[in-house]
Amino acid sequence: MKHKHVWVRVVLSLLVILIIIGGIAMYYLFNFAFARGGFSDQIRSKANTEWYDSHPSQTWTQKTKDGQTLKAHYFAADQPTNKTVVVVHGYGSSARRMSTYIRMFHNDGYNVLAPDNRGFGDSTGKYIGYGWLDRVDVANWMKQVNQYDPHGELGIFGISMGASTVMYTLPLVPSNTKFAIADCGYSSINAELSHELHDVFHLPAFPILPIANWYSRFLAGYKFTDGNTTDTLKHNQIPLFIIHGSDDKFVPTKFAYQNYKNDKGKDKEIWIVRGAEHAQSKQIQPAEYQQKTADFASKWFNN
Repeated sequence: MKHKHVWVRVVLSLLVILIIIGGIAMYYLFNFAFARGGFSDQIRSKANTEWYDSHPSQTWTQKTKDGQTLKAHYFAADQPTNKTVVVVHGYGSSARRMSTYIRMFHNDGYNVLAPDNRGFGDSTGKYIGYGWLDRVDVANWMKQVNQYDPHGELGIFGISMGASTVMYTLPLVPSNTKFAIADCGYSSINAELSHELHDVFHLPAFPILPIANWYSRFLAGYKFTDGNTTDTLKHNQIPLFIIHGSDDKFVPTKFAYQNYKNDKGKDKEIWIVRGAEHAQSKQIQPAEYQQKTADFASKWFNN
């Protein structure tokens, strides 16, 4: 009996040690994926920032309720207009690295506001919002545009995490928002992270995802189940254009069809770009991409 009690204590001690080690390991894994300067910095690809760097812009500031100082960059159109497109970057990116998309809408004659999401670029923030925290920030940027131009019209565009941000933001956008374009966005944070764990890191979603979700809730302020287009698009009436590459392995193409289905609005379009990998649709079909986005914007902006 005495030996049995000893073994019970040994087993319990080992379990406690394993739980502690696992908790510490998950904390570091969470910070690697969600904290500023972690995995998001490692996946950065080269971006042509020449246009952004050579064109004058105004720097706007937003103070958030949780104490962050966010920055955005406003590029006024060459000819005065009351039409502004808000361009939202993705994971591991920034406003500056969205230069090619800012230029695209600017060349179409629109003002462009390009925010640095929390945790990226010139904005503060220790943790990445994965679109859910950013939705409130982006809605506030749109309100700030309206303060700057009270009689204007708004459009919103995002790529990758920025596309999901756009779709999460739609219930909060001002009434003068005319359209939204979402290029290669995921439908839910939980589903995207599950995919990344399985296909990118070759790790099981359980128990990693539930533990990481706990850390996210208490450190970053949101749950992975919060961000889901099933909820944010079910009452949407803003015209939505969904773009996705057919060969996207990072944010699988199935999410495009899910988002299209989840959008209950009547004015929606979807374009699957054949042969395009993640966030490469514009590079694969540059002329058609520019034409389709320009046509969608001009269709819904009041002429």
